[in-house]
Amino acid sequence: MNMKRGHIFTVILLITIVLVGCKTHQMHVSNDPKGDQFVVKKGEQFEIHFIANASLGKTWQYLNKNEVTIVDSISQRVVNNAPEGMVGNAVDLYITFQAKEKGTDTLIFKNSRIFDPQDEGVTVYKIVTVK
Repeated sequence: MNMKRGHIFTVILLITIVLVGCKTHQMHVSNDPKGDQFVVKKGEQFEIHFIANASLGKTWQYLNKNEVTIVDSISQRVVNNAPEGMVGNAVDLYITFQAKEKGTDTLIFKNSRIFDPQDEGVTVYKIVTVK
């Protein structure tokens, strides 16, 4: 009987370890995602945070994506903390990057109405150093 309990405990422990290892974790980056400078190691991922509000007709654009070689944008997620049913509220936009090569580069983002060429919008610069 004790042998069965030992096997059951071992199986439960192994399943728990596998499930914890497979769980999707929210990113924990030492850099402030709202900051303007990021220092990461090659292979690491990091997020850059923006406040977005599509109801104003504006969107964030990553302007120099084709020129930047040290990182790749790999995904983005939107966090909406507005009460259910509330329309037109700002959301948190997180763009995730993967550091691929050592070096320093500046990522350029613009928040503007893409359908209005006269809208200069707001331009934001994020400096990334990959070690």
